[in-house]
Amino acid sequence: MKIRARYLHIMESITNVVVGYLINLLLIHLLLHSLGYNIQLHENAKMGAIVVSVSFLRGYYIRRIFNNIVRRVYETT
Repeated sequence: MKIRARYLHIMESITNVVVGYLINLLLIHLLLHSLGYNIQLHENAKMGAIVVSVSFLRGYYIRRIFNNIVRRVYETT
């Protein structure tokens, strides 16, 4: 069961990051162009890829930390 949960957490994190990445591409493109910056889609995608990598790792490890905390709390009660 732990292996399944771990894979589900990875899939949840990936889904969350992909949706966030797509929102980021659209939002940054609209925002920067409205402010007068001429940023190309490939430049935006490169910056977004860095943010996506960090976001995925952050979300995944925070989830794992909290799951371990919850498991320890329920083991002691």
